[in-house]
Amino acid sequence: MEIIQKISLIIGKLLNAIVGVLLALMTALIFAQVLGRFIFRNGLFWAEELARFSMVTMVFLGAALACKYKDHIKITILEEMLKGQILKIYRIIIALISIAFLSIVAYYGFSVLGVVSGQLSANMQISMNIVYMMIPIGAAIMILYLLIEIIEIIFPADKGEKTA
Repeated sequence: MEIIQKISLIIGKLLNAIVGVLLALMTALIFAQVLGRFIFRNGLFWAEELARFSMVTMVFLGAALACKYKDHIKITILEEMLKGQILKIYRIIIALISIAFLSIVAYYGFSVLGVVSGQLSANMQISMNIVYMMIPIGAAIMILYLLIEIIEIIFPADKGEKTA
């Protein structure tokens, strides 16, 4: 159990760093683009595309972080009514449904890579595989965190500790 928590912590720190860097990069790129267009009358031709790709990456990696911290939007009325073992079973079922959905997302995300493998982005001329790879990577990380959540529900760290 301890090794699972360490892996989760390491991946979480890495994702936090990547998302933070991408947010700073995207902000700087958009600022430079606006500055270039309005002051110098000439923007960076690649800045908008890189900012868009950074946003896509941020969304999928940020969704994985939200999964780690259980911060996704949810309707809690049923969860608030349930207690004890029934609540644990409910949370496991929700996690399993999410894993099934994310497995489909990851599968089709990988399938799309074959279609876009020959395509290059318009301005930067990078392979679109790099951008589309974020879909299955994000889904796989979310699946990992959901599996960790299931393990923590089934095998709580401390018997007296309430599982979240």
